[in-house]
Amino acid sequence: MAIRLSVVCHARTEAQRLGRFPLDEPVEPKGLAKAAELASRLKKPVRVLSAPETRAWQTAEALGSEIEIVPELGDYDFGEWQGLSLNDLQENAPEALAAWVSQPEIAPPAGESVIALCARVAAWLDSFQEDGHFVVVTHPFVIRAAILHALQAGPASFNAIDIEPLSVVDLRRNGHWRLRF
Repeated sequence: MAIRLSVVCHARTEAQRLGRFPLDEPVEPKGLAKAAELASRLKKPVRVLSAPETRAWQTAEALGSEIEIVPELGDYDFGEWQGLSLNDLQENAPEALAAWVSQPEIAPPAGESVIALCARVAAWLDSFQEDGHFVVVTHPFVIRAAILHALQAGPASFNAIDIEPLSVVDLRRNGHWRLRF
């Protein structure tokens, strides 16, 4: 039997709506209702796996199953940029922001680089050995990294992927990871 991961982006948060880098914040109430609707469209999984942040496990709970917290699915570490908006950074640290956007080896101050995130997500995916269907609730940056790994694409493509709240990416593995639509 193959592995199937239905990777779900957490429901919308205020930070997403306002264009800020996230803190550990809850999802907006409308998002929980939309997550409950999404649950009816997902095949019943063996288990629901969730990133540890509030917005991820709230979304996972709204999908209607018991959840298992998986630290490796945790959000990208924005370091000192957590809670700041892109506008704040464009005004106060435009060179640092431009370097971070264009160079995947650059990390925000006290944060994680895109290369490090991609390595973390790839290691988790490649260590996953359980057959069956699993729902995985995590964050846009983590999903981008998972897509790049499945496609065997480099981190230079990271910013070419947009992940919307409650979008679902289907990853399957039978020998190697594949992206399925």
